[in-house]
Amino acid sequence: MSQQAVKAYLDQYKANFERVHLEEIYKWKAIKQFQDSFDIHAKDFLANLDTSLSKAENLLISQNYFPKNMVLENAEVTPEKVRQLFLMLFDEDAGLLQRVEQFQKGFVALNQKNFPGKKDYQDHRAIMVYLTLRYPERYFFYKFTMFKDFAEKVGYPYKPVGGRLSNIGQYQNLCKLVRSEITTDQELLKLHKERIGEDCYYDENLNILTQDFIYAVNFHLGRIAAPAPAVKRQPKVERVNASTLEVQAGAIDLTPKVTNHLENSRKNKQVGDLGELWVVRYERDGLIRDGKPGLAEKIKHAAKDEGDGLGYDILSYHPDGQKKYIEVKTTKGPKNTTFYLTRNELERSRMEKENFYLYRVYHYNEQTDEADLLIIQGGLTNLCTVPLTFKVDLKNGNE
Repeated sequence: MSQQAVKAYLDQYKANFERVHLEEIYKWKAIKQFQDSFDIHAKDFLANLDTSLSKAENLLISQNYFPKNMVLENAEVTPEKVRQLFLMLFDEDAGLLQRVEQFQKGFVALNQKNFPGKKDYQDHRAIMVYLTLRYPERYFFYKFTMFKDFAEKVGYPYKPVGGRLSNIGQYQNLCKLVRSEITTDQELLKLHKERIGEDCYYDENLNILTQDFIYAVNFHLGRIAAPAPAVKRQPKVERVNASTLEVQAGAIDLTPKVTNHLENSRKNKQVGDLGELWVVRYERDGLIRDGKPGLAEKIKHAAKDEGDGLGYDILSYHPDGQKKYIEVKTTKGPKNTTFYLTRNELERSRMEKENFYLYRVYHYNEQTDEADLLIIQGGLTNLCTVPLTFKVDLKNGNE
């Protein structure tokens, strides 16, 4: 993703801030209304839902688009079934994409029973509105065209296809990367803080501001000239088999430390996400050079398309079509900087021993998007010798 393009659009956004603010402030008011009113256990669920969504019409009603109308009509006929769909959707113990898909399918079936032949309008856009109203610190308002156009303008290496569930995970990732740029812009943060009144939700995580910026780039601001592609240095690439590597066993350190784990985690997550995008481009460019553009199009950023827990980040291909399961570990430091593997990643490396690759992206530079690469092929058992945490499941005993 081009940080240069994002920053140029941020300058435009700030220059037009007052005009955009007057048209888009309703989003913060809609969230405040929902946060103040919504009660999933309300005795009169229809009335509560109607009140909670009363300021969200611009998000849920437009020309030939009526998700709010249909969710209320169904709640009038079968309030308990609609309540159960929202209970499932708002259950954060389940995966995001799983919940979105289940809500959509469940509502389609319910609407067909209540109103045969009538369109339900509960698409990904509407479902992400419900989720963002409920959890504005976690999610971002979504529109397919907004995502597609913005991704193209800032060089995000994912091509959204209408209706695909994977769009949601990729959009969430894009928003988080953009938010990282916004959090460093003190001028914008001051403008934003001063415009939030008592009737608005104050988004400390800046998720709503991030989406507002992305929306403004597509619908309020002029298109900037695409920055000339920088000439990047070629990465130094090494390839080794995991069985040939050794790890250094360090002594247990019981020295007390005061560490900002939250900030460190945020920064590491951002670098990790950027490193994954770097590998996606590296793999695509390699297949295109090998005359395999079809395979390049099939590469899947699985960690964002499907969610975490697969044990790998990227599904790529050899020129002969054989699959490559790639786990990416990125650092700004040298290749021997400590990194961590999860149990799922280790297990995947064992299962796909011949087709598993750990891409150690190192010397990563966020500003230039340049890095070097160590490719480790094979099972990683011999690298995982020092457990740092243990899972403990206590059995139920007599009380």
